[in-house]
Amino acid sequence: MFILVIKQNCYVSPPHCMKKFILLVLIIFIGSFIFKAYAQQSGIAILDKVPADMQLFARDSSDQADVEFLGRAQVSGYAYFSVVKYRNKTRDGYQKKALLYNGSQAPFNFTFKIKAELAEYAFEIYACKSGSDSTLIARRDNIVAGDFYLIYGQSNAVAWEVDYTYRNEFARTYGSSGGAAMWGLANDIGQRVGIFGIEFQRVIAERYQVPTCVLNGSAAGASLIDLTDRSSFYGYLLNGARETGLLPSLKAIFYWQGETEASSDDPLTWAPRFDKLVQMWKEDYPMVQKIYVFQLPLFGGGPYDDRIGVLREQQRTLDRKYPVIQPYTALGAEGWNGFHYGLEGYLQLGRDLADLAGYNHYGQKEKITSPSLQKAFYSTPEKDEITMVFEDYQQMVYPKDTTAVNIEGSLEPSSVFSVKDFFYLNAEWKKLASGRAEANKIIVKLKEVGNDSTIKYLPSKYHYSGLLSAAWVYIGPFLKNTKGLRAFAFHHNKIFPYKNLGTITLTAAEQDKQVVLNWNKLPDATGYILERFEASDTLAAHEILRFSANQLAYTDPSAKKGIAYIYRIRGYTDQSESKLASTTITKQSDDIEVVLGEDPIRELSINVYPNPVTDLINIVSAGSGINLVELFTINSKKVKAESYGNKDWATFDVNQLSSGQYILRVYYGNKISTSKIVLAR
Repeated sequence: MFILVIKQNCYVSPPHCMKKFILLVLIIFIGSFIFKAYAQQSGIAILDKVPADMQLFARDSSDQADVEFLGRAQVSGYAYFSVVKYRNKTRDGYQKKALLYNGSQAPFNFTFKIKAELAEYAFEIYACKSGSDSTLIARRDNIVAGDFYLIYGQSNAVAWEVDYTYRNEFARTYGSSGGAAMWGLANDIGQRVGIFGIEFQRVIAERYQVPTCVLNGSAAGASLIDLTDRSSFYGYLLNGARETGLLPSLKAIFYWQGETEASSDDPLTWAPRFDKLVQMWKEDYPMVQKIYVFQLPLFGGGPYDDRIGVLREQQRTLDRKYPVIQPYTALGAEGWNGFHYGLEGYLQLGRDLADLAGYNHYGQKEKITSPSLQKAFYSTPEKDEITMVFEDYQQMVYPKDTTAVNIEGSLEPSSVFSVKDFFYLNAEWKKLASGRAEANKIIVKLKEVGNDSTIKYLPSKYHYSGLLSAAWVYIGPFLKNTKGLRAFAFHHNKIFPYKNLGTITLTAAEQDKQVVLNWNKLPDATGYILERFEASDTLAAHEILRFSANQLAYTDPSAKKGIAYIYRIRGYTDQSESKLASTTITKQSDDIEVVLGEDPIRELSINVYPNPVTDLINIVSAGSGINLVELFTINSKKVKAESYGNKDWATFDVNQLSSGQYILRVYYGNKISTSKIVLAR
């Protein structure tokens, strides 16, 4: 049985704009996910459990998956069953097992390992009377091992504005286009994974050599009320995920939704409804590693509604409430028309998501995210300059101006757009004279000295009633990082007062085969942030440590011979920061020898401090790079884990945990170091 759902989606109805209708035909087959529920009979045997053609199996920590065959011979006279394994059409394995009949039946079972790689496996099952007398019972083709993802939301998560013909043999899905559910290529069978979904799969396959399966349960025009109905879209996707057998290994959920609530009479209904969805996810998807939630792009029409900015701010800061969530902004990709992206825009989003997933799921060294404001403060005593600080690892870019064609009825046919004009001080725009980027900061100059207390980036809606000249929708310029990810819109954040922390200096020298760093004390700083990256690294992949206000030196045991390192330091408080000081040094001496500790569970090549800790733990490896850090209670319950992609330096955030004793486990190279940590508030 199937349900045909036709929905009209138009979330803006501006008086100056033409109406746009999005027609989506969503075919959902209820109760069709049953291919594994019934045994398959061949005459000679009943096959209770066998893989399906095109099936993807979840890879384990060794990058392998188990493929099982269970069944019963139901015709006497056969001595054994055998299974032949093929890899890319070349024979790669063989097993046989003798049959022991119990009455008219004889059970058999086989388990094969397949590798998560860009290779397809096939299997042939034979019933054998002798070495020269065998009968082919079944063959299964195009089987792979890899990772599992879900997409959920409304029409932009459906992401099918054009008929995109690209297919990839290692991009899989599970669904139906008119019969029982089956495995197939992504976008070949229903429901489609969408354009950004298959682009994400393509990049993961090419960059990390891992096949993927994606299920997309999105629906055009769906509100959060629709998407939290277990008898509807939510239940359909959950049932499909369960039927794949991949649910225990779910990597992530990509969630893009909120246009319906944002264009409603009350945009503030989104947050409490989303909280309900999160609670449902916690119940049904407790294993998920990350949930990527999209911040809505700009759309326009009708009167200005600042509550939409509140909604975007709630989306931007979801990770503070739910650590499993990684917010992402879809602002500023190519081809936004105020409703949806075209092909190139959705493809760009797929590549962005693969960048985010690289750090969280595939051991990529550099953390890549949409830049998110951390604090803003006046940075001159005259209060004519404001500094906005983003995450420590960001390298910000201040954009050039752009020109856009204005909508019909404007006083001018086109307008020059400058990002400085789309900052709002105390809710008023066009109060800035200029801007620039410096490391992880955006610094803006004011046209006039003022006493503004809040700053907002990007309007809540654009265009809107009352503008004399305006483009159909704001399409840039946007703040970005050097990786090309656009910064989140933020909404009326506090501007902290000017605080002169003083000037910091940094020196570096080589001593006892290690790099020794020294800096001066800033009396009002609450701590220091030290960054390190290799001078030859074009990506400027950061490693960061944090120190207390009393620490004025650091000896780096992880610096390697012959590598030029750039070190940068700044003092900080929760409301302000000093300017950066930097130095470059190339270590000339041999690397220090790694000494094994007497305690077999702790290597002296791993330094963990401070201990006791209040907020952030610094972890430094003088040997192999750090891959994973896990934290356990003294009762062995895992409370947090973070991947680091082979870094020498790592910072582990324990701000959201309760005081007490914990066990910290550090995975580096092929070794594990374990330490006792005391968290004290």
